[in-house]
Amino acid sequence: GLLRPLGPSALLYLAAAVSDFFLPQDRMAEHKIQSTNATDSLSSSSKPAPQSRNNGNGAPSEDEETFDNFDSSPAIPRSKRLIIDLDPVPKFLQNLVDGWAPQGMVVSFKLETDPAILVHKAKYSLERYQHHLVIGNLLSTRKWEVVFVAPGQRDRWVRVPSAQQGPRDSMPAEDKPLDPAVLPEGDPEVEIESLIIPAVQELHSKHIQSLQK
Repeated sequence: GLLRPLGPSALLYLAAAVSDFFLPQDRMAEHKIQSTNATDSLSSSSKPAPQSRNNGNGAPSEDEETFDNFDSSPAIPRSKRLIIDLDPVPKFLQNLVDGWAPQGMVVSFKLETDPAILVHKAKYSLERYQHHLVIGNLLSTRKWEVVFVAPGQRDRWVRVPSAQQGPRDSMPAEDKPLDPAVLPEGDPEVEIESLIIPAVQELHSKHIQSLQK
């Protein structure tokens, strides 16, 4: 790998947000998906018109009924629904850990919306890929705090100073996420990244020292 010569000095900081699912290129529509059948006659003028079924009283069946506006009926017919079949995004982290920089420090991120599973998912990622650090955050408090989850270490919450100035009875325990309801309005005075980078730098220095002994 290109980073192998750097040894433990290499640091991979995987901060880009990647979707968990995607639509493969060969299954993508070339043009905008139409919400009505107004253009059907343009693409199927040479095809015989389909035979319409009815419900016994001369009216179209519910499956064939169409609406220009979904609000015109409380029950949207199946023929008007859009179902998207997505594939899981291939995981690449294992290749980084094993091949690109086997001695380097690899840092990944884990974003969740449910506080109850954040740390669990971060630890699961560590066990699965055997890398060095997962920085977890919640969508509702991502600008205010993150949690560092590393093998063999206690979970460490990193918070901007203004998030720690609330009433004592409203502050979380050291190992619990903040309650968004007690946070000040607006954005914090400092960016959480200004606290993340020095903390990662400190851990990277320890990583280098541990492999140089």
